[in-house]
Amino acid sequence: MRLLSTLLPATCALALVVDPTAGHSIDSVALSSIRRPSVFARVSSFSWLRKQSPILISLPDAAQDSDFASWLSLQSVRSFEGILANIGQDGANVAGQNVNPGVVVASPSRDHPNYFYHWVRDGAITMRALVDEYENSGNASVKELIDAYVDNVRSTQWTSNPSGQFGRGGLGEPKFEVDGKPFVGTWGRPQRDGPALRAITLISYARTLQRRGAPMDSLRYLYELIKPDLEYASKFWASPGFDLWEEQQGLHFFTAMVQFKALLLGQEIASDFSDEGAARWYHIQANGLKQFLLSFWDEERGYLIETLASPRSGLDAALLLGAIHGGSETVFPIHSDMIITTLQALVTDMRARYPINEQDSYDSNRFPTAVGIGRYPEDVYSGGDLGNSELGNPWFLCTATVAHTLYGLVEHLALSNSALIISNLTADFYLPFISPTPGMEPHYCDFSATAIWSRSAAILRFMPGSRETEQVISNIFHYADGFLKIVKKHADAEGNMSEQFDRQTGFMRGARQLTWSSESVLGAIKMRERAVEAIEKRRAYFQRF
Repeated sequence: MRLLSTLLPATCALALVVDPTAGHSIDSVALSSIRRPSVFARVSSFSWLRKQSPILISLPDAAQDSDFASWLSLQSVRSFEGILANIGQDGANVAGQNVNPGVVVASPSRDHPNYFYHWVRDGAITMRALVDEYENSGNASVKELIDAYVDNVRSTQWTSNPSGQFGRGGLGEPKFEVDGKPFVGTWGRPQRDGPALRAITLISYARTLQRRGAPMDSLRYLYELIKPDLEYASKFWASPGFDLWEEQQGLHFFTAMVQFKALLLGQEIASDFSDEGAARWYHIQANGLKQFLLSFWDEERGYLIETLASPRSGLDAALLLGAIHGGSETVFPIHSDMIITTLQALVTDMRARYPINEQDSYDSNRFPTAVGIGRYPEDVYSGGDLGNSELGNPWFLCTATVAHTLYGLVEHLALSNSALIISNLTADFYLPFISPTPGMEPHYCDFSATAIWSRSAAILRFMPGSRETEQVISNIFHYADGFLKIVKKHADAEGNMSEQFDRQTGFMRGARQLTWSSESVLGAIKMRERAVEAIEKRRAYFQRF
């Protein structure tokens, strides 16, 4: 790393433009858009007016909260156990119920709602968590479950279903019976994210086995399962389907993101198996998807939208899930400006949407507080509760997804030796995490003299090690912890989580012991561990000066 020693003041009207898609600075350009900003007229005091000091960032108070720390450790285990309990054939919640080996049951709930099925999407996301566990631990029992899942993939790919047959649209079928038979009832089909997610998981598994010494030739059986899913993603990414919530038909950000990632990974593994024609095809289609994904940015609204040409607001937790499961450093990484400003808009909406959020407050230092997060503002699904069927609720997986995204941002900021650049686009998110410097007058930017303005124009620049940069990292970490504390509050004493918790009372609602709830909380806790490690590395670096 190289510590920047020159502190450059930011200006209020800048020609420096930040690429909000990738989250990095690009060229200086002339801006022609003229608009007066409506927010953040006052900016916190500037630390570059004084000599830089080596700020040693420390983990927030929440990290030393023994009760919360104990819960994190215990819930990580319980969430993993919750996943295992719903996997056939011997999981604690599904044993003896004719569930095929390797089948991931969405929930043991059989009525109001009936989630006793294997969803392709949920199964792939869940198995990716097991692949990560096997990568880290080498646990043979975990490998047995993954191998059973692989066998199940081989079977379901060839199972004719209402979406079609193998090679004729059948891979877009969203769910199957737990015994492997097709689900023939009315449903939102096709769903085009499943094959891409399954390809991502199987490619990840192949890479894990490769790193553990398996020759590539011995992994061809996996490629034979991966390729049909890649072919489906490459040929149908521009075709409409149903979203991950199975409600809207159209073209969706989440689906496009996971398809893009699958094709990026797919071109590499195809080349490794000397399938060069396929590799070139996947590369071409990935480039097309990369451009297509930019169409989900809504300049007027100032955030990403989940579904194109939808009558909804466009805000959706699926946008963050897309960054988590499909993001890359080239398009919408989890820390990109567009993802963060979309998170800000979603949280702002949810803060006022659910009465329970008036009770959930975990910050006494006037920084932003965490709230329960639902799927999207217009949601009316109450989890199968027939007596409360017109009001949506916060979801465990959506709340944990916000925490996961914020921890990902913290990791990125902590590992970066670049200046923290705050743009018009991200100011509403970042500025509340900066408190005035004691003994210094706050600085006011005179926007009345500013002739040029753009969402992506930078308005503040804080150097590495400055008080403000370290304060932002620490406070965002604290903010992220608040979302997991909400999960902690509404889960039961054994760490079980349903699909939702009530917007009024906070009691659990919907499908019980939802597999995706366990996976999302486990993923958030694992990302938190990475963020802590990044903060410690940053602390060690600045201690050298």
